[in-house]
Amino acid sequence: MAHISQRYQTPGGWVQMVECYLMCQSDNGSITDSHPLRRWSNNYIRSLEGIKDPRAPQRLQSLFTAAGFVEIEHTMIPMPLCGWSNDPRTRRIGDANRDNIQQALSNLAIFPFTRRLGMAIEDVRALVASACVDAANPGLKAYFPIYVCIGKKPGP
Repeated sequence: MAHISQRYQTPGGWVQMVECYLMCQSDNGSITDSHPLRRWSNNYIRSLEGIKDPRAPQRLQSLFTAAGFVEIEHTMIPMPLCGWSNDPRTRRIGDANRDNIQQALSNLAIFPFTRRLGMAIEDVRALVASACVDAANPGLKAYFPIYVCIGKKPGP
């Protein structure tokens, strides 16, 4: 995507890309591979192999560099899956995001888990239900990393 943006961007113009990496993380390190939310993430990433690269958000900076952008700024913002943060603003974001995450965990899983991984729909629903419990648990401090990258096309 960065190479397409570079092709059509005016010299001296700026491009920003924001991508979510759906591998759940924990602010306190409490999520392990045995947690349903982590199993959901691992399955999601496996289900997309060969179709798209779900790990691409982690490489935005190198993609911008390879596309020829300069003055690149790159950051990761944790998007809380529920209202677990001590920071009031981040807690409000997590509270507001909770329902979105509950729906997304189901909506993003059904097709790739059943068709690409061959899981039975009942197993997918059970995993999603358990992952939703994890996502809503403030003690796990779960988040999805949001990667933001800004770059300038060389020129005037």
